[in-house]
Parts: sequence; C-alpha cells; structure tokens
Amino acid sequence: MALNTLPDIGGNAFSTLTPEKEKQIGDVLIRQTRARLPMVYDPLLDEYLNALGNRLVARSNDVKFPFKFYWVNNQEINAFASLGGNIVSHTGTLAVSESESEFASVIAHEVAHVTQRHIARFVEAQNQRSPLTIASLLGSIILATINPEAGMAAMAASQGAAQQSAINFTRSNEQEADRIGMTILAEAGFDPNAVPIFFSRLSQQSRFVNQQLAFLQTHPLSQARVSDTRLRAQQFPQRFVPDSQDFTLTKSRILARYHYSTKDALIIFERMLTEPGGNTRVNHFRTYAN
Repeated sequence: MALNTLPDIGGNAFSTLTPEKEKQIGDVLIRQTRARLPMVYDPLLDEYLNALGNRLVARSNDVKFPFKFYWVNNQEINAFASLGGNIVSHTGTLAVSESESEFASVIAHEVAHVTQRHIARFVEAQNQRSPLTIASLLGSIILATINPEAGMAAMAASQGAAQQSAINFTRSNEQEADRIGMTILAEAGFDPNAVPIFFSRLSQQSRFVNQQLAFLQTHPLSQARVSDTRLRAQQFPQRFVPDSQDFTLTKSRILARYHYSTKDALIIFERMLTEPGGNTRVNHFRTYAN
C-alpha cells in the first residue's frame, strides 16, 4: 500500500497524531481501500448501514469525528475499522447474520476499535521509532485488516520486532473492543447475547473448512473469548429484540444481488414462496430484487 500521500505525523506519535490528523490519514487510507476492493455503491444498502452504524455511534463515548460506513462485495465474513471513523463490512457478514443484533454486534465491535483509537495507541507505543517506520506499520495494520495474508507479509517484510509487536498489539485490543462494543450494543437497544451466539457459530463453522475464516484471521477467536462474551452478556437484562423491516429487506437485497447467482437466487426464493408461511412481503421482495 502506497503511503507517500499520508500527512506528516511527526516523531512523537500520540501528541502529533491528533484526531484531526488521524481523520486525514483515515481519509487517505479509505480512498486506497476503495481503489483496491470491490466496493458496493448501492444507495439503499448505504442508507441502512450508515443508519445502523450511527445509531451505535450515538451510544458510544469518546467519539472524536464523524463516522462513515462502507460495503465491500465479498461473501467472506469480515469487517474492519480504519483510522478516522471509517468502517467497512463485507456483504457476507450481513448475509450470514441470523438476526439484526448479530450484525450490529460486529459493527459495534469495530466502532469500539475506533473510539478507543487502537491504532493511534499503537503509534504512541512506538513513539521512539522514526516517522517512516510508523507510517509503514500503519499501512501494514490496515492492510492486514483488509487482506490478512498480505498484511502479515507486509509486516514480515519490514523490521521484524516492530511488526510482531504490531500483531500482538492488535490482538490484545480485541478483548477491549468486545467489552466496549457489547455495552454500545446494549445501549443502542440490541441484544448483547448476539455476540456469543455469533462467535459460537463462527467457531463451529471454522472447524469444518480447510482455511480459517477471514473474520477469525483479523479477530482471533478462542473458546475462552467465546466464554468471556457469554458471561459478559449475562450481566445485561435479557431482552427479545425483533429484527427491523429495514434489516430484513437489506439482507434480502444482499442475498439476491450479491450472494447468490441469478439462477440460484430465483430457484431459492421461488421455493421459499411456496413453503408454508413463505408467501411474505420479504420473499416477494427477494424474488423481485433478483
């Protein structure tokens, strides 16, 4: 990833990497991301994702800049946060989410990464290093969230000790993002139990595939982490949160246009219409959206 267009962030990382400069760097990185990945430019999907995302941001602390949410047309389960309030979700993440709370839990987790300035905090930890090394590490971390294998290769190609500390640092932030993200989720009116449910399903799914899921490469998931989120969710009042119509229709649009082939989508959705209780507005929309 070319980083020669990044603003000068100086030598003392945290004191120099102000929220304003973090936003500047984030804008450059998201432009590079949009140039590299198959972004989705769909007004209806954008409206839903940004409405959901900003609902979560409104319940967050330490918000230092406006957030913007983006879709990538990719069936893999993944989402990542960049500097400056930019968050990207794969279409596949919503496609496999069995409830709106599950999908919102992923976005809340990424919001927490941003509000806690995890990348900026890493830069602070490296403030004795040269600005060139810091810029290289920033690029490697962002690239790792987009493409784990390429990101780790970029880290390995630079100074080994610094890059390994970057990997360890980003992993150590996951627990904090889990904790804060779950609080954001609950405050926004979603079900915190969606977090361990979603994690458990991903953990089970990863046992039956040859390659690790993209989400698990950028969000390492142990059984202890699943148990920790389950225990944490029990601290919140139990609640039933029905899916919104916007979520149901957005998921239908993603399944019809970005997840299944045209032929497969028609067969699947037309079969749904004939099943008991299947003659619904959503299934009609799915067939129409295709």
